[in-house]
Amino acid sequence: MKSIENFLLMIDIFGIIYSFRYKEKEKYQTAFGGIIFLLFIVLALMLGIYYFIPFVNRKNYNIVYYTMNLAQTEVVNLFSSESNIAIGIDCELIKTEKRTVDELLDLKINYVEYVKYNNGSYIKNPKSLSKHKCTYNDFYNKYDAQFDYLGISEYECLDNKNFNLQGIYADKIFTYFEFAVTAKNTSKEISDEIERFLFDNDCKFQLIYTDIIIDLDNYENPIRQYLDSTFIQLNRSLFIKRNVYLMNQNFINDNFVMFVFGDDEEPEIKTLFSRYEEYCLYKGLKRFDSKPKDFNNYSKIYIRADLKKTIIKRKYQKFMEFYADASALLIAIYEILVIIFN
Repeated sequence: MKSIENFLLMIDIFGIIYSFRYKEKEKYQTAFGGIIFLLFIVLALMLGIYYFIPFVNRKNYNIVYYTMNLAQTEVVNLFSSESNIAIGIDCELIKTEKRTVDELLDLKINYVEYVKYNNGSYIKNPKSLSKHKCTYNDFYNKYDAQFDYLGISEYECLDNKNFNLQGIYADKIFTYFEFAVTAKNTSKEISDEIERFLFDNDCKFQLIYTDIIIDLDNYENPIRQYLDSTFIQLNRSLFIKRNVYLMNQNFINDNFVMFVFGDDEEPEIKTLFSRYEEYCLYKGLKRFDSKPKDFNNYSKIYIRADLKKTIIKRKYQKFMEFYADASALLIAIYEILVIIFN
């Protein structure tokens, strides 16, 4: 019992230092102070474990997330980061048809480049792009189940993916994709069939594209891609146009433990859907008779770069921040105990 008391006296860090020596002792210590010190050690271990577990599991992080407007668009690569698009005409047939939609309507894809000169003149250079029926490989074999469910094998994908989007109409260089639904030809037979076909059936001009899900709690894969779609309802009397805007997302992952590392980390850039705007032109029920401008066009989708970008920065807790969180409360408790024991 005496040895336990001596041990508690020895570890009492709250003892008061004498200004003189008393019985060969330089400070006043008690067994009660030793017990409090042991309880303080237990508390320190508990708090240390409490803060250490989320620190090791990378659960403590701060997020900076904002969208900023730009003076000029960034260069947007639609097919970067394993992204792709597919287009097609999807018709829900109400009754049995003699003709298929492919025999009546045609899909055309152009890559358009505007080049403007200082004198106000410009050159519009549309380039027709070849296409093929989409396969699993076009979407990198990542969405096979969704690919089958949406019937994307009946949609069209681009053969050449070496094109970028940039600029707006007022810029010297302005590039975009143009997807159009047009009449197969302008003959009387085909035009009457199209009018009847669109009146009797529910037909949509579908655009399948790759978008992004953000799960910042996921340390390994915070950004995941998925397939999304947008469509235009085809109307026999309207020429419907839609501008679809894409923008870049810059993701910076600061997961370095020490402050001196990670400042020069390059962001991960992915393309995502931003917004769209839609407008239509009335062509009349007898468009093939009156033949107004673009009378053989039913819908167009333009894919362009937006004057915006998104920045996400995920900053994990540094070692010194962990030390500060774990020790701040202990230091405060220690100071209070010192005052009480004094």
